[in-house]
Amino acid sequence: MKKIILILSIYFGCFNALYAQNQPELEKDKTALNEVLNTFMNSLKTKDSTSLYNLFYEGNVTWVGVYKEKTQQKRLEKDNEALDYKTADYKTWFRSTTKGSIKEEKFYNVNIDTDGSIASVTFDFSFWAGGKKGLWGKESWGLVKINNEWKITSVIFSMEQENISPEPDRNK
Repeated sequence: MKKIILILSIYFGCFNALYAQNQPELEKDKTALNEVLNTFMNSLKTKDSTSLYNLFYEGNVTWVGVYKEKTQQKRLEKDNEALDYKTADYKTWFRSTTKGSIKEEKFYNVNIDTDGSIASVTFDFSFWAGGKKGLWGKESWGLVKINNEWKITSVIFSMEQENISPEPDRNK
């Protein structure tokens, strides 16, 4: 019995030591991932394609948005064959989004999960054009760390049009 207790004590002691040593690195990664979010938001607002494009993985990046139920129902009233999703790539999205008035995407309720090599970042978002909210929903990014830099590999999101279904108050 004493051997088992000794072995378990050593095991948990080593586990705690390894976990404690890894915490500063994970906090550094979370800070870097928050910076990716900030760079994304600022690049859109300032129409800085170079900064935005640098956030993405060089290969194929998944970009899929789905319309939430109320918005999709309204879309079907206008076009009974309207798809309930849309796909794009980040460059096409950026070019079309930055035409015209200043656009802004706001992120809140951010949740970052990482092991230091891969990460998932989920958050609520609202999309603004000319100072007016147009869309809102939930967004999820997949990221990988390549050459010590975080790169976005996937963007999936839901969309609700504000004029069809106003975003619930986040403070409730």
